[in-house]
Amino acid sequence: MQVVFDGHCGICTAAMVRLVEMYGTRIEPVDFRSYGDVSEIHPSLREDACKARMHVIRDGRVYGGAEAAVQLMQLHKFYRWPTKLYYVPPIGWLSERLYDWVSRNRFKLSKLFGLKVPACTDACSVHPPSPSKSKSKQKRD
Repeated sequence: MQVVFDGHCGICTAAMVRLVEMYGTRIEPVDFRSYGDVSEIHPSLREDACKARMHVIRDGRVYGGAEAAVQLMQLHKFYRWPTKLYYVPPIGWLSERLYDWVSRNRFKLSKLFGLKVPACTDACSVHPPSPSKSKSKQKRD
Protein backbone atom coordinates (compact mmCIF):
# COMPACT_ATOMS: atom_id res chain seq x y z
CA MET A 1 0.00 0.00 0.00
CA GLN A 2 1.47 3.33 -1.05
CA VAL A 3 0.86 6.41 1.12
CA VAL A 4 1.31 9.63 -0.86
CA PHE A 5 2.08 12.57 1.43
CA ASP A 6 3.50 16.10 1.42
CA GLY A 7 7.13 15.97 2.51
CA HIS A 8 7.15 19.76 3.04
CA CYS A 9 4.51 19.48 5.77
CA GLY A 10 5.61 18.87 9.36
CA ILE A 11 2.36 17.19 10.42
CA CYS A 12 2.39 15.01 7.31
CA THR A 13 6.00 13.94 7.81
CA ALA A 14 5.50 13.27 11.54
CA ALA A 15 2.42 11.19 10.72
CA MET A 16 4.38 9.18 8.14
CA VAL A 17 7.14 8.45 10.65
CA ARG A 18 4.50 7.15 13.08
CA LEU A 19 2.76 5.11 10.37
CA VAL A 20 6.06 3.48 9.37
CA GLU A 21 6.66 2.63 13.05
CA MET A 22 3.19 1.04 13.23
CA TYR A 23 3.02 -0.73 9.88
CA GLY A 24 6.63 -1.17 8.78
CA THR A 25 6.97 -2.56 5.29
CA ARG A 26 3.20 -2.98 4.85
CA ILE A 27 3.15 0.64 3.68
CA GLU A 28 5.36 2.50 1.25
CA PRO A 29 5.72 6.23 2.03
CA VAL A 30 5.77 8.34 -1.15
CA ASP A 31 6.61 12.05 -0.90
CA PHE A 32 4.84 13.48 -3.93
CA ARG A 33 7.23 16.44 -3.95
CA SER A 34 10.09 14.13 -4.93
CA TYR A 35 8.37 13.52 -8.29
CA GLY A 36 8.43 15.92 -11.22
CA ASP A 37 5.15 14.46 -12.43
CA VAL A 38 2.88 12.90 -9.80
CA SER A 39 1.15 10.81 -12.45
CA GLU A 40 4.30 8.66 -12.27
CA ILE A 41 3.02 7.51 -8.87
CA HIS A 42 -0.45 6.72 -10.23
CA PRO A 43 -1.99 7.86 -13.53
CA SER A 44 -5.04 9.41 -11.83
CA LEU A 45 -3.07 11.59 -9.38
CA ARG A 46 -2.70 15.33 -9.96
CA GLU A 47 -0.35 17.72 -8.18
CA ASP A 48 -3.14 19.99 -6.89
CA ALA A 49 -4.91 16.96 -5.39
CA CYS A 50 -1.66 15.82 -3.73
CA LYS A 51 -1.13 19.30 -2.27
CA ALA A 52 -4.65 19.21 -0.81
CA ARG A 53 -4.83 15.68 0.65
CA MET A 54 -2.98 12.54 1.57
CA HIS A 55 -3.65 9.65 -0.80
CA VAL A 56 -3.48 5.91 -0.31
CA ILE A 57 -3.11 3.56 -3.24
CA ARG A 58 -4.43 0.15 -2.31
CA ASP A 59 -4.89 -2.64 -4.84
CA GLY A 60 -4.60 -0.09 -7.67
CA ARG A 61 -7.39 2.13 -6.30
CA VAL A 62 -6.71 5.68 -5.04
CA TYR A 63 -8.30 6.96 -1.83
CA GLY A 64 -7.90 10.54 -0.63
CA GLY A 65 -8.35 12.51 2.58
CA ALA A 66 -10.17 10.93 5.49
CA GLU A 67 -11.02 7.88 3.40
CA ALA A 68 -7.27 7.36 2.88
CA ALA A 69 -6.88 7.39 6.67
CA VAL A 70 -9.67 4.80 6.89
CA GLN A 71 -7.74 2.55 4.50
CA LEU A 72 -4.65 2.85 6.71
CA MET A 73 -6.65 2.13 9.86
CA GLN A 74 -7.93 -1.09 8.30
CA LEU A 75 -4.38 -2.47 8.44
CA HIS A 76 -4.49 -2.48 12.25
CA LYS A 77 -6.66 -5.05 14.00
CA PHE A 78 -7.58 -2.65 16.82
CA TYR A 79 -8.62 0.20 14.50
CA ARG A 80 -10.34 -1.94 11.88
CA TRP A 81 -13.80 -2.06 13.46
CA PRO A 82 -14.35 1.73 13.82
CA THR A 83 -13.55 2.26 10.13
CA LYS A 84 -17.00 0.93 9.28
CA LEU A 85 -18.47 4.04 10.94
CA TYR A 86 -16.94 6.21 8.21
CA TYR A 87 -19.54 4.85 5.80
CA VAL A 88 -22.47 5.73 8.12
CA PRO A 89 -23.95 9.14 7.26
CA PRO A 90 -23.02 11.80 8.32
CA ILE A 91 -19.75 10.50 9.82
CA GLY A 92 -17.88 10.21 6.52
CA TRP A 93 -18.99 13.71 5.48
CA LEU A 94 -17.93 15.18 8.84
CA SER A 95 -14.62 13.30 8.70
CA GLU A 96 -13.86 14.78 5.27
CA ARG A 97 -14.73 18.33 6.46
CA LEU A 98 -12.41 17.95 9.47
CA TYR A 99 -9.68 16.48 7.27
CA ASP A 100 -10.03 19.37 4.80
CA TRP A 101 -9.76 21.94 7.62
CA VAL A 102 -6.60 20.32 8.99
CA SER A 103 -5.18 20.05 5.48
CA ARG A 104 -5.82 23.73 4.70
CA ASN A 105 -4.16 24.74 7.98
CA ARG A 106 -1.42 22.10 8.12
CA PHE A 107 1.51 24.50 7.78
CA LYS A 108 0.17 26.76 10.56
CA LEU A 109 -0.56 23.71 12.73
CA SER A 110 2.90 22.28 12.01
CA LYS A 111 4.44 25.54 13.20
CA LEU A 112 2.14 25.66 16.25
CA PHE A 113 3.19 22.14 17.28
CA GLY A 114 6.87 22.75 16.46
CA LEU A 115 6.87 20.26 13.59
CA LYS A 116 9.24 21.99 11.21
CA VAL A 117 10.64 20.41 8.11
CA PRO A 118 14.02 21.95 7.28
CA ALA A 119 15.12 22.29 3.70
CA CYS A 120 17.13 19.13 3.23
CA THR A 121 17.57 16.19 0.92
CA ASP A 122 17.32 12.47 1.64
CA ALA A 123 18.08 12.98 5.34
CA CYS A 124 14.49 14.16 5.84
CA SER A 125 12.88 11.36 3.90
CA VAL A 126 10.73 8.74 5.57
CA HIS A 127 12.04 5.24 4.92
CA PRO A 128 10.59 1.88 5.94
CA PRO A 129 12.73 0.06 8.49
CA SER A 130 15.27 -2.19 6.85
CA PRO A 131 15.15 -5.87 7.83
CA SER A 132 18.75 -5.77 9.07
CA LYS A 133 18.05 -2.81 11.38
CA SER A 134 14.90 -4.46 12.70
CA LYS A 135 16.82 -7.67 13.49
CA SER A 136 19.65 -5.83 15.23
CA LYS A 137 17.13 -3.84 17.27
CA GLN A 138 15.35 -7.06 18.26
CA LYS A 139 18.64 -8.57 19.41
CA ARG A 140 19.27 -5.58 21.69
CA ASP A 141 15.76 -5.72 23.21
